[in-house]
Amino acid sequence: MARRRRIRWDRVFITAALFIGLIILLGSCAQKCSGRSSKEESSSGSPLEPLGSDSSRTGSTESNGGSGDEPAQTQTTPAALPADYTRKNVTANEMYKGSLVLVNDDNPNHLSREELDLQQIYYASDRPDCYVLSYPAYTFLNRTALTRFNAMMKAYFAATSNSEIMFNYGYLETGKEKSNPESSSGLNIQLHLKLANGSYDFISNTGKYAWIFEHMDSYGYILRYPADKSDITGVKHAHPYSAIRYVGTPHAAYIKQNNLCLEEYLDLLKNQYAFGQGMLDFTVNELQYRIYYVPASRTGDTEVPVPVKESFDISGNNVDGFIVTVQMN
Repeated sequence: MARRRRIRWDRVFITAALFIGLIILLGSCAQKCSGRSSKEESSSGSPLEPLGSDSSRTGSTESNGGSGDEPAQTQTTPAALPADYTRKNVTANEMYKGSLVLVNDDNPNHLSREELDLQQIYYASDRPDCYVLSYPAYTFLNRTALTRFNAMMKAYFAATSNSEIMFNYGYLETGKEKSNPESSSGLNIQLHLKLANGSYDFISNTGKYAWIFEHMDSYGYILRYPADKSDITGVKHAHPYSAIRYVGTPHAAYIKQNNLCLEEYLDLLKNQYAFGQGMLDFTVNELQYRIYYVPASRTGDTEVPVPVKESFDISGNNVDGFIVTVQMN
């Protein structure tokens, strides 16, 4: 009869314990390796935010889409300029100055009376006597805008022999009675009529008065609140021909030819003609102009690219940048 082998339960228990310990050890190692891999993957950049996407590191341009709350951010490392361009340092306050500032309910005037370079119209040496001033002692306008308006009125009288145009309001403080959203710019004129029979009326684009609206772009003026643009300007004007605005000759001509309001024109320059992306070339009276937009720096001054040889003008837009107007040789 065979002898029955005795089971060594102590060895079974030791073996089982070793096996369970090995399983626990392997699981712990696997968990640590998985955690290390996850951390390495996280530090290398996720698909939603790859490494180097931060504009402060890459120097990429950041835009706010024209909201007007903050200026657009310029590149931290400026791109190389063409050989015939250099950089002009422009202070932050200059963004609120110039003939192309947008002053409306969303973008108020930031300048004092002194900074607006106002001139009392009654005492202007070039003022003709072919138009009427409604309030001679209280009527002011930006000096350049007034010079061009006086030239236009001289030409208007020579063409029509009419002296019924009344300069009703120029500069008015924000919120003052009879002011419109742009009166505080010093670039806006409200025109009315003082008729030959002594009565008063609103000006219209008819008859002899039509000459002004047909020719004012040649003197740098635009119709500020066109009736068909009220959803953009925010002004539903009962008399859309009463408010005109000085912007400068090439800009006024382009705005008129393309049926734009000032808001549309400034958006066009920003979105399609930013420096390095494109430039608006435009010819007026055989003079060629080149126009482009430059975003303002979020902090401090802005280095604005300008041509070395051609004459140029820089205007702020009162929102987020500058418009450079170059007169080509």
